[in-house]
Amino acid sequence: MVEAFVFINTEIGAEDEVMDALVKMPEVKEAMIVYGPYDLVVKISTDTAESLRKLISEKIRKLPKIKSTTTLIIAKSIVK
Repeated sequence: MVEAFVFINTEIGAEDEVMDALVKMPEVKEAMIVYGPYDLVVKISTDTAESLRKLISEKIRKLPKIKSTTTLIIAKSIVK
């Protein structure tokens, strides 16, 4: 399993619309509107690195009103 956080910048005022589209994707496990340098933070999970690449490149980045993304692949995590 490959997990990652995707930090997303949207067009002004499009955060809710983009979030609604993202949560319809089964690979999206969490989606949050945030304040700061990004508009949304999304946690995604896929079976392989290649499916992660396709999800980001072919689905997420092509959504209307997304201006840019930054992806951090999770190397190790501890959930309490």
